[in-house]
Amino acid sequence: MRKFTLLFLVMFVTLLINSAFVSVPESLSTVPEAAASTNVAVTKKAASKGKLFMKILKNKFEKVAQKAKRAGDKSKVVAAVLAFFLGGFGAHDFYLGNKRNGFIKLGLTLIGMALYIAGLVAFSASEAVALPILAIIGYLIILGVGIWAFVDFIRILTGSYEPVDGSYRD
Repeated sequence: MRKFTLLFLVMFVTLLINSAFVSVPESLSTVPEAAASTNVAVTKKAASKGKLFMKILKNKFEKVAQKAKRAGDKSKVVAAVLAFFLGGFGAHDFYLGNKRNGFIKLGLTLIGMALYIAGLVAFSASEAVALPILAIIGYLIILGVGIWAFVDFIRILTGSYEPVDGSYRD
């Protein structure tokens, strides 16, 4: 379903970009003077223009689909950038199709943030000198997920961490 949506989106954007270049041959765009008086002839011409347009659209869609099949789905550069900047949230895992790892990283990061904030709030509210244990635990969880994401970043750059459904495009 995801590939179909991507292909449909690419087809739509390609159609918008190339819509100025799609033209109907002159023989179909002019209506003969004798047939102009009857609605049947005009309807036939409109139908043939529509068929020609659909034929051109189908050819363009097939070319885009073949390019997408040849090129693969995922870019190594995009995956590496996601791993470096948003790796703690598992963005690169979702991009590469590893949803389980993505949800684990996202959940651990959110739990770590919640513990860190709760620990800091509890530490600032108390007047006794004590270690903010919750904040330290939260910080260690966030740190662990960050190291995991950095290891994934290195694995993406070296090529040992590939998408679930294929290989990289570049």
